[in-house]
Amino acid sequence: MWDETLGAAAILLAIFSGVWGIIFISGRNKIAILREKRLLAEAQALAAQPAPAALPVPADPNAAPVLALKLPEPQRSEVMALLCQLQDVPDTLDGRSRYLLQQAQAEYLPETLRAYLALSEGAKKQLHAQGMNAETLLSEQLNLIQEGVQDALRHDHAAADRVLTQGRFLRERFQVKSTELLVKEK
Repeated sequence: MWDETLGAAAILLAIFSGVWGIIFISGRNKIAILREKRLLAEAQALAAQPAPAALPVPADPNAAPVLALKLPEPQRSEVMALLCQLQDVPDTLDGRSRYLLQQAQAEYLPETLRAYLALSEGAKKQLHAQGMNAETLLSEQLNLIQEGVQDALRHDHAAADRVLTQGRFLRERFQVKSTELLVKEK
């Protein structure tokens, strides 16, 4: 009888050990799976976060930072200060103001600088004959862009609209102006 009891106890012990082993291994697997799911969720949340809202800085030779290095002083310093201000735009800026600042950095400023740098000596002489100085005109245009940037940073949308209009005007004006000057120079 003692053998039968011992045999039954051994069988029950083996069954309970097997069940306990399955539960233990299953529990460890569940913990590992939960840990992997948590790490995956954290990685996905990190990847889903928007990139910092810094304005893109173009690296091409026609970009404002590169063109600014070709300018005389004090216009070079004015452009560099403006570029620094455009780079330090706060993340909380609304879409309309952000668009204006991106336009100022990517279009208005480089186009203004390219127009100035494209002036030939003959064109500068013609401007001087008309009572205008190329450097003074450049400073005035840089001031207009600077005022537009300041207005956009203050969320002054009416002023921002004026700067957008001024940007279109500058683009049209310089395209005509530089062509006229080149034709008259010949």
